[in-house]
Amino acid sequence: MKKSLLAIALMSTFSYANAADVDNTWYIGAGAGQSNYESVDAVSHLGDDSDLAWNAVVGYQLNKYFAVEAGWQDLGTNDDTHLWGGLDGAQSIDVDGFTLGLVGTLPLSEKWFLTGEAGAYQYHLAHQMSADKYVSATDTAPYFGAGVGYKITDSLEVSAKYRRFANIDESAWNTANMDAQTVGIQMVYRFGVKPTPTTAAVVLPAVIKETKPAPRPEPVYETKIEQSSVAVLFGFDSSSLSSTAKAKLDEVIRLSKQSDNDTILLNGQSDNQGDSEYNQKLSEARVQQVADYLNANGVEVQTLEQQATGEQNAHANSRTDRALERRVIITLTSETQVVVS
Repeated sequence: MKKSLLAIALMSTFSYANAADVDNTWYIGAGAGQSNYESVDAVSHLGDDSDLAWNAVVGYQLNKYFAVEAGWQDLGTNDDTHLWGGLDGAQSIDVDGFTLGLVGTLPLSEKWFLTGEAGAYQYHLAHQMSADKYVSATDTAPYFGAGVGYKITDSLEVSAKYRRFANIDESAWNTANMDAQTVGIQMVYRFGVKPTPTTAAVVLPAVIKETKPAPRPEPVYETKIEQSSVAVLFGFDSSSLSSTAKAKLDEVIRLSKQSDNDTILLNGQSDNQGDSEYNQKLSEARVQQVADYLNANGVEVQTLEQQATGEQNAHANSRTDRALERRVIITLTSETQVVVS
């Protein structure tokens, strides 16, 4: 009867939803900013200049760290308007074309992340050298970029982006060669990322009255095994016990003193943010914190086992779900002798 009370007191429902993962999903985006043409060497009086730049992208997310991305990049116009007091002197260079590259993402927290990218830019350069002389060329140039981003929702994010394009040349007649860079803002929307909210239902301890069975001659017993679990949650990148966590552990300690033949298994886990080796060590630290607290406060069990699985079973994508994966699961196994006849 004591074991029934113990099982009900420890029963707390905890779960995470299998929300759509970012792996193997598509996204689209667009951005705008300023372009700067640098190191301009042209058969005309054109030099370094700035203009409005814009881009559009479509990408495929391979996993939470890498994506393949294609897009259109317009670097704007390098012209001589600024040389003639606002009047166009009929000389200009326009550059636009397709990009294809690999984008890497490094999560910093639940919301913030860093990006890096590199790839190839197939551009078309149109050089108006004078009112009656025009040449153009299509070629490929390397580019790379970096940025910092913020997740507005699980599907929508905004990033500040820097990109540099090297060796943009008009190679057919060799009339122009230069470099370019852009600085701007880009918005991205991801398809299929839908957070599923979860709720934790807690069953309060029930009051069960003990009744003494009538004496039976030579009763027959069998061993009954019962398991109950409770989860202790942790903050982001933390192994410290909160007041709520300590209250749960105090209840485990109190109930452990009411019975014999108990075994406790501690399973430390982490979310899927950051490096997997770091997450493994973090889950080990969380397990050790729980074990130290139980031992220091007089838990009474035959065996206290510890294991840590890191991000092995972490699949959540939303902030709410990942908070439920930063935990230590405490499983109490009890053996009792039950009268069968």
